[in-house]
Amino acid sequence: MGIMDYFLGGRKEEPAKAASGAPLATRPVERPFAISTKFSALRLKAERNGKIFLEVGVKNISPMKQLVSVDLQLPKNCRIGFDTGCSQNYLEKRLGEIAPGATATFTVPIYASSLTKEGSYTVEINAFSHYLDYRKVLSQMSKKVALRAVSPA
Repeated sequence: MGIMDYFLGGRKEEPAKAASGAPLATRPVERPFAISTKFSALRLKAERNGKIFLEVGVKNISPMKQLVSVDLQLPKNCRIGFDTGCSQNYLEKRLGEIAPGATATFTVPIYASSLTKEGSYTVEINAFSHYLDYRKVLSQMSKKVALRAVSPA
């Protein structure tokens, strides 16, 4: 009878559970997150060593818990970066499980150097929803924000 139940749909599989025992999302959700950003200083000073802080908030707007990571990327060869030497232009943050309706925030410094030119730079933020571990991606959302570098008058 066990085989017939399997073919006729009598036996149902249990949903995947996270380490905490709560069910995780197993299917992609079209828009699982709301991404918010805030710069602590509104702009960088061009042609000077300095930094500003970017605060990123990821809110889970889906009905299931989500295992979340966020990638930040700066333009290449623009002399701004996530380290003091301005050579690191990619950063990944693993936020862990986010409950429905909860928000996870983190702050990242963005550095400028004496070679940073005046202009507007795009910061690309990608939030990923994962299945069971960080190797499998269920869904992704992107947001681009503009960072201004102005001359120090």
